[in-house]
Amino acid sequence: MSRRRLALALGLIVLLGAGWAGTAWYRSRLSVGTDDAYVEGTVAPVSAKVPGQVMEVLVRDNELVKAGQVVIRLDARDYRAKAEQARAAVVMAERRFKVASARVGLGQEMAASQHTQAAAATVRAEAARQSAVSILEGSRATAHARRAAMASLVADRDGAHALRDRTALDLARAEELFTRELVAKQFVDNARADARIAAAQVAAAEQRVAQAQRDLESAEADARMRESGFEPQQLGVRTAEARVLEARAQEQQAGALVQEVRVREAERDLAAAQLKEAEADLSVALLNVEYTEIRAPIAGVVTRKNVEPGQVAQPGQALLAVVSLDDVWVIANLKETQLRSIRPGMRAEIVVDTFPDRTWKGTVDSIAAGTGARFSLLPPENATGNWVKIVQRVPVKIALEPGQTLNPHTLRAGMSAIVTIHLRSR
Repeated sequence: MSRRRLALALGLIVLLGAGWAGTAWYRSRLSVGTDDAYVEGTVAPVSAKVPGQVMEVLVRDNELVKAGQVVIRLDARDYRAKAEQARAAVVMAERRFKVASARVGLGQEMAASQHTQAAAATVRAEAARQSAVSILEGSRATAHARRAAMASLVADRDGAHALRDRTALDLARAEELFTRELVAKQFVDNARADARIAAAQVAAAEQRVAQAQRDLESAEADARMRESGFEPQQLGVRTAEARVLEARAQEQQAGALVQEVRVREAERDLAAAQLKEAEADLSVALLNVEYTEIRAPIAGVVTRKNVEPGQVAQPGQALLAVVSLDDVWVIANLKETQLRSIRPGMRAEIVVDTFPDRTWKGTVDSIAAGTGARFSLLPPENATGNWVKIVQRVPVKIALEPGQTLNPHTLRAGMSAIVTIHLRSR
């Protein structure tokens, strides 16, 4: 009887063991898990952006802070003074820019006015020169006509002289013939009348030649005077040409003034660039003043405080850190043999050692690109003769569902956890 009971007991034990093994095998087909898991969270280091002496430390270790809350104040007096200097430099740059702009406007007005005046003067001078040339040509034409008339009158005078000489000879012959009583007295009287007429014609021709000579000399003098520019009532040609050259020189001066305006425009652009530079310097100075108030980058709990009043903070120096209590996740280090069926999006359950009665829900967010040993500070060197194969572990990130990290079950970075991933829950 005792043997029978012993056999039944052994059979029952075998059945229970087989059932447990079957259940474990079945569960292993439905889920994988590990206790090599830890809570991770955002740790934001707080450092200074500008060097300065610490005047106030407004937080303590493990104190809850809000995002943007001032945690440290540096001595801002030097930076405020530099900001005032930068502000004064901006005012000076603005005034220089205004002066340069005003000079450009004034130069443009002066250049336009002088160019207009010079152009008008050139037009007037050209018109005066054309008028002087026309008058000179008229004077020359008059002198030429009077010279021709003079030549005609001289020819007439020479003809009158010849006629007078002939009539004088005729009178002498007539008187000789009358003395010899070969002709009548009337013949002599006619010859004497002809001689007197010829003499009168010579006198008249001489007067006409003399008047023509005076007119010719007057016309030539007038032409010379108009050509030389000493005409009392009209501009001479040379004077008019000089006025034209002077007006064109004024136009060139107006062009030079336009170049000066361009130089002033360049000075204005330089003043504008200097103004922008001064404004940028002011912005940097104001930012430096703002940076003397060091603020918490995120909401969370202060930790690793390493600063006290009186210290000199340097840019990049870690002064403290803020750990977020909301932005947390779990890193489960699963064996490489367990990754075969794990995919992002699968449901997971997390139990933290601190709160064993509470289960957190999550999903597989991502799988690391390498094993934990591969990215360690001193990666293992497996190319040795005494190599022993060890199953590697790969970090898997588990994202928690929203609204599960509030008090009284606040998860903190570094807590140990047990993770179970449901393989058929995707």
